[in-house]
Amino acid sequence: MTRHSVIPWQNRVMTATPPRRAGSLHPGELAQAAVMAALTAATAIIAVVVPFAAGISLLGTVPMGLLAYRYRLRVLIAATVAGGTIAFLIAGMGGMMTVIDCAYIGGLTGIVKRRGRGTPTVLVAAVIAGAAFGAAIVAALSVLSRLRHLIFDSMTANINGLAAVIARIPDMEPFAERLKSDFATALHYWPLLFGAAGIVSITFVTLVGWWALSRVLTRLLGIPDVHKLDMVPETGPVAPVPARLTDVVFRYPGADHDALGPVTLDVQPGEHLAITGANGSGKTTLMLVLAGREPTSGTVERPGAVGLGRMGGTAVIMQHPESQVLGTRVADDVVWGLPPGTTTDVDRLLSEVGLDGLAERDTGGLSGGELQRLAMAAALAREPSLLIADEVTSMVDQDGRDALLSVLSGLTKHHRMSLVHITHYNDEADSADRAINLAGAGATADNTDMVETAAAPVATPALGHHSVESVLELNGVSHEYASGTPWATTALRDINFTVHEGDGVLIHGLNGSGKSTLAWIMAGLTVPTQGSCLLDGRPASEQVGAVAISFQAARLQLMRSRVDLEIASAAGFSPHDHRRVAEALATVGLDPALARRRIDQLSGGQMRRVVLAGLLARSPRALILDEPLAGLDAASQRGLLRLLEDLRRRAGLTVVVISHDFSGLEELCPRILHLQDGALAPTPTAAGGMS
Repeated sequence: MTRHSVIPWQNRVMTATPPRRAGSLHPGELAQAAVMAALTAATAIIAVVVPFAAGISLLGTVPMGLLAYRYRLRVLIAATVAGGTIAFLIAGMGGMMTVIDCAYIGGLTGIVKRRGRGTPTVLVAAVIAGAAFGAAIVAALSVLSRLRHLIFDSMTANINGLAAVIARIPDMEPFAERLKSDFATALHYWPLLFGAAGIVSITFVTLVGWWALSRVLTRLLGIPDVHKLDMVPETGPVAPVPARLTDVVFRYPGADHDALGPVTLDVQPGEHLAITGANGSGKTTLMLVLAGREPTSGTVERPGAVGLGRMGGTAVIMQHPESQVLGTRVADDVVWGLPPGTTTDVDRLLSEVGLDGLAERDTGGLSGGELQRLAMAAALAREPSLLIADEVTSMVDQDGRDALLSVLSGLTKHHRMSLVHITHYNDEADSADRAINLAGAGATADNTDMVETAAAPVATPALGHHSVESVLELNGVSHEYASGTPWATTALRDINFTVHEGDGVLIHGLNGSGKSTLAWIMAGLTVPTQGSCLLDGRPASEQVGAVAISFQAARLQLMRSRVDLEIASAAGFSPHDHRRVAEALATVGLDPALARRRIDQLSGGQMRRVVLAGLLARSPRALILDEPLAGLDAASQRGLLRLLEDLRRRAGLTVVVISHDFSGLEELCPRILHLQDGALAPTPTAAGGMS
């Protein structure tokens, strides 16, 4: 294996985004329509079935609005049909009409936003829609005479009842009689009454929906989907390799610096190429360019089309497999999106990636490693000439990582394809034919190291804490998901341990062993099915927030648009308190100047530190970190661990770490617990036995 280094150059300017696609619905659009339809149907069903919950239906306009803004009209129509059908089957006509209302308001708002128009356009469209709605009601009531008379009688009875109540008020009897007389006159001109009511009601509902939804969309659309994979229109034969990149530079829209480049490299047919580099060096951006994104400058030469997602073209496996597993059944997911009539040996592909015999399994019950293998099988079903794997092992346990690496290493030998593997791990780069290290802007000598792998540590017995106060105490904790149903699954069994003040505890185990469930129970976010989790002697579930928890994906925990807003919101103080924001940033080793930075402009390591800054500013009793090292380069890992070690020693912070990565954790977590199939593994005794 040989290694090369690609060094950054000067800034360039971003080019235009690719045009929208035409034609029939594509697999990606179908997936978006299905997800948004399910969300809208769920809100519609709740709004209809649950008493006094009609206002929840407004939430259903958000997914429909996003569809209308980001996709074609036919995608919105497909989602409306799917969501309306689901809602009708469960909640009847009321559910279906609620979905249609959400699609109308969301669709109108999204389209108006996309075309850069405003309230006048919405008002005109609402009046037209209201007139059409009123005309439809008049036409229907003209034909359905018995229904018309029933409605009239019901309305008359309501008005007469109201008039009777008003007549009991002193001096109001003439007004009550006038009310009945005027209503009878209006009912005589019922086509005008119902037509005007349709216009007024639809216009009012539309303007209210526009006012509320446009603000939500403005905030959501301010978050750029910079890593989106788009299938650009292509002609000619599909042939993504060999690929030659010459002085390629890429800058994201609105950014003030290049995310990649200049890069000069080539990908040869049948080659296993590893791409390494620090966080922010442009590895994922390089993946986008190889997958067809046009660079800002420089040239990308290929013999044919990229063919993203097409047979014989380019396939991509992402870091989080949940984002690309779409089928509810394993076998269905393998063939999702393949051209009609394509013959695929599903069993052979599943056997190749280590999922032999799981074709009929529900994808919702697969572990992280199994989901990654399934994504790999789905990619191989397209017989790609170029397969790009973007940090596919970062969320997988050591056994699953070894198994995935074994599969990846053999792909170029068993298939006529090139493999580009983006990774932080030294052993994964060593298995490639060639490795290229990207050095992004600001790279230094200490962030070019690769992440070293280490063997899983042995569980240690509890340390003596006779004079130290206990913080968390778990007594006989067991947890079962879907308890009392045929789908009940046991996640934890009879967990007993205590975390004392200033402890550093590492909890490790294979995917699916119950680590994240245990973390949620300790944070008070989940109540155990049996046993108790006590925080300072009281149930942790009654003190949510006292134990801070950092999730695996830091970006999903950052809810505000800017760093200072995020920290202030998480800690519960005013964002105008610049001193406290600066102190929180300094605590985690970040420059106070980052306070005004947008969240989406941060690197992965910076995002994790911003999450920590907000959590630590709340002065929690304990801090739980779920996979804090996943996706970080070696320098970022060392910096985060030094920060946590210093906080534990200096401030007495109690730390619980859940991790698949063990290298460098010895100082932070001298105590080790091993979870195996939902139970704590026995610890070695002094005599060499097990306790």
